[in-house]
Amino acid sequence: MKTALILGSSGLTGSFILEKLILDTDFDKIILLNRKESGILNPKIQEIITDFKVEINFESIAKIDSIFSCLGTTRKKTPDLSQYRAIEIEIPCMIAKLALKKGLQSIHFISSVGASNKSSNFYLKIKGEAEEKLASLNIPHLHIYRPSLLIGPRKESRLVEKIFMSIMPIFNPLMIGKATKYKTMQIENLSKSMIAIDKKATNLAVQIHEYESIMKNIK
Repeated sequence: MKTALILGSSGLTGSFILEKLILDTDFDKIILLNRKESGILNPKIQEIITDFKVEINFESIAKIDSIFSCLGTTRKKTPDLSQYRAIEIEIPCMIAKLALKKGLQSIHFISSVGASNKSSNFYLKIKGEAEEKLASLNIPHLHIYRPSLLIGPRKESRLVEKIFMSIMPIFNPLMIGKATKYKTMQIENLSKSMIAIDKKATNLAVQIHEYESIMKNIK
């Protein structure tokens, strides 16, 4: 039986993962790190409330097998650059370091197609820096997911994003070869794939999953 920790369980992808892990008999414990109580009551769940500004106490936790890192923000919501970097880079790395002391085997990190620490695009550069920093921690198995536009019932209403979500799937059949990685994807499919990949044995320390790799692991 496995213990999973979810970062960003109140977000859309994180909430899908939480819902599936509650029903998954391979996982008997789910740790949630939240800024405020989720209100979700389930015997599998252990919720830790934190502002992430101080080191989190994991003394009561026997082990952490897997981390599903689904944190994310936008420049509009987080205009302060230091706070933005904390959410996208520092918090996932801090939790990974602590979890390594509890036997962490796998971390699943949601990045983005085109992520690179050399990118001129701010968002892609930050994601690339996060990937690089996580890779430096020598986690036994680091899974990096680079989806393109994710489709799902978001709580926030962003007009431009809504337009893209309604138009872009039309072009999916035209995206072949090197363009395949830019296909849109349902958030639920990403969450299913992350859990399925977590259960697969691998000898690779770092694996990057783009559209085809993600979709082929959906059960």
